[in-house]
Amino acid sequence: MPEQLLEIFSRLDEKVGRAIRNCRLTALWPQVVDERVSRNTEAVKLVNRTLYIATASPVWAQELTFLKPAIIKRFNERAGAEVVSDIKFKAGSGHGG
Repeated sequence: MPEQLLEIFSRLDEKVGRAIRNCRLTALWPQVVDERVSRNTEAVKLVNRTLYIATASPVWAQELTFLKPAIIKRFNERAGAEVVSDIKFKAGSGHGG
C-alpha cells in the first residue's frame, strides 16, 4: 500500500510540475511579441508543444499566422529550449483586446 501511494503522489507531482512549467512558459508571450501584439492577444495554454493564442479579431489571427515561424523561433529562444513547435491562433476566444 505505501508503495502504491508513493507512485500516485509521484505521478501527481509530475503533472503539477508540468502544469506550473506550462503556466510559466505561457507567461513569456508578452516578452516574445511586441506591445501592440500583446495588447491584442493572450496566451491561453501550452499543450503537447502547441501554444494556443486568443486574438482580438480574425484579422489578428490571420496576420499572426503568417508570422508563426518567426514567433516560434523567438519564443523558444526566450524559453531557452525548444518548447513550442506550433502555435494555434483563434479569434474571439475571450480576449478583451
